[in-house]
Amino acid sequence: TIAAEGRGFTLSRKSEDARKAGTMLLILTGVFTLISVVILTIAAINITHTFLMLIYERKHEMGILRAIGATRSDVRRLVLGEAALIGVMGGVVGNGLSMVLARVANALANRHLVGVPFRPDDLFVFSPCLLVGAVGFAVLFCVIGAFFPANRAAQLDPARVLTMR
Repeated sequence: TIAAEGRGFTLSRKSEDARKAGTMLLILTGVFTLISVVILTIAAINITHTFLMLIYERKHEMGILRAIGATRSDVRRLVLGEAALIGVMGGVVGNGLSMVLARVANALANRHLVGVPFRPDDLFVFSPCLLVGAVGFAVLFCVIGAFFPANRAAQLDPARVLTMR
């Protein structure tokens, strides 16, 4: 379009509106991407805090595990395994809720947007790759968030923990 304008041609009103709409969509996509990154960062921090509290509350239990022969890596794997399980459950529940809400939105759109031309059949479509990726992200962020608390749990001294009350 810039090359055409450089040669003295002008864009029609519809082409100019389409370019503005495309630019607006690009800006909105960037803003939503930035918001998503902030939300994911806050979620990882919250997961870390939750697992730090979990380690604090269960340090006696982990001290017993260490006293009866569990290695540091066993304790670390236990905490990270719990985090992965929470991630799987959260991802599956989140996908399920989003699919239900998307079906409701699609049904409402089909009912109320009958006369709109070029209306898609469905506003929200979930590919299997997207669903698997969402669960994968949930597991990844839970494991990342639990990594430092798991290391802290692995470093607990069983003698010190079991003598404290």
